[in-house]
Amino acid sequence: MIKLNFETLTPLHISNGNQLAYNLEYIVINNTVAKLNPIKASESIASKGIFDFKKNYGFREIIKIIEQNKQILNNCYDYKMYAEQSFINYLKGENRDGQKIIQEFINSNGNFYIPGSSIKGMLSTILNRNPELNPLGINPKNPNYLDKFVITDSNYLDENDFRVDIANRPPSINLMTLDPGVEFESTIRKVGNLSILDLKNSLRIYSLAQMGKAKKFVEKFKNLERNPGGATFYYSVLEKMTDEISLDKNEYLVNLGFGGGSYYKIFPDAQIPTFKSKKRSNSREMEEAHTTFTVQIENELFQLGWCKLIIEEE
Repeated sequence: MIKLNFETLTPLHISNGNQLAYNLEYIVINNTVAKLNPIKASESIASKGIFDFKKNYGFREIIKIIEQNKQILNNCYDYKMYAEQSFINYLKGENRDGQKIIQEFINSNGNFYIPGSSIKGMLSTILNRNPELNPLGINPKNPNYLDKFVITDSNYLDENDFRVDIANRPPSINLMTLDPGVEFESTIRKVGNLSILDLKNSLRIYSLAQMGKAKKFVEKFKNLERNPGGATFYYSVLEKMTDEISLDKNEYLVNLGFGGGSYYKIFPDAQIPTFKSKKRSNSREMEEAHTTFTVQIENELFQLGWCKLIIEEE
């Protein structure tokens, strides 16, 4: 067996595809976000006679009623976590109904974890494997049971290690993120066609090399700015990370989950997505797409998804 030990260096988000609506699926009480349990919340609402069930209510009307009576729902939740003050202030803004949605972190009945599929995808990227032509594990087009690869989900993660942030890249997105400094582990129970030696060799060069490419790309836009703007701030995030990351010889740098950008999410031989430049209306120049998000915690910007990895062979 191979044990993969991770420690988050920056906030991490892995979505379960669910979006939580303000004062319908989550409420905010005392700087915390609580995901409502629909059965418990319905029972509490019915017992207090808050709604007239013979009446038709509008969407805004329901939200307003929940806001005015949310104290009675204080114990009707599956989990709750800290909400950044910037997010609390954001909710108070006018005309933000459609932007108060939170992208939920993957969990099972309120128990948060890192899925093995996300870790497997990261390994495939690091190993430069095309997931269709050269998958990590059994190839459905040419199956061979000897290629069987089995990896576990992580251990459960404490809800107190999560918070709700605003991702800064427009359009703004509200995310549940796992804090920096949190440790979790996953186990490769069957290595199949995975070479641990190849993985270690690839890990030594991939992430920092891709980060260097990202810096080079962002620097073009930074140099075009008359005043410090988005490119300058993002370049400073990359520069800070490359300057401050310190790894022992048995430690590796990896990027997991949402927000890392195309530089860290596709295998190296694949072509990074491009879009047509809008600098000139008749321009045919193609620019590399860059999808990286950052979040702000206590006035400091962080790129999403960076973790330190230690591999233990048993």
